[in-house]
Amino acid sequence: MTSAAVPTRKYTVADWKRLPDRPRFELIDGDLTMQAQPTPVHQEVGLRLGAQLVMYLNGKRCRAMHDTSVYLSENDQTVFAPDLMVVCDPSKIKENYVFGAPDLVVEILSPSTAKIDKTLKLKRYQQAGVREYWIVDPKHQLIDVYLWDNGPVPAHTYARDDRLHVGVLDDCEIDLSFVFPEMDEPEINPLDVERFE
Repeated sequence: MTSAAVPTRKYTVADWKRLPDRPRFELIDGDLTMQAQPTPVHQEVGLRLGAQLVMYLNGKRCRAMHDTSVYLSENDQTVFAPDLMVVCDPSKIKENYVFGAPDLVVEILSPSTAKIDKTLKLKRYQQAGVREYWIVDPKHQLIDVYLWDNGPVPAHTYARDDRLHVGVLDDCEIDLSFVFPEMDEPEINPLDVERFE
């Protein structure tokens, strides 16, 4: 997924709330960043993770969500749009966003977002009280799970052949062989390759 900064003035959460649903924006320290369409692999990994969470949570209090923004703090000028999240407190779920820290947040890496997912977002999610944070690396088929017991370092790193135990959900495990299926490399049409000389 790629993103592009919208260079103008500093924005507030009130400004962000007035934006249309599409295109989708994140607000980071008063700066608006437009989120571009995720790649097919990014979407597939997200759907496969989300499907397992939704099936587990069926009939339970917690809810799995995607394509929903989260406003972490009343006084913050930051609104994130995580790839997936689980919220167990229904009062946090508003009409168009989640207000307050989700229990679980999942960010799926792409070249343009990897740095912010691993640094700024990691720090903000921890500070806001997110109980569990996953950074999903589709390219290397790995998931780093942060539980904050050891600070901002992963408590566990899971690979394709593992079953990921979800810390904030009792007896919930994610089958990563389903999330990261064996995929053939896509054929590249030479006409689609942009040349830089």
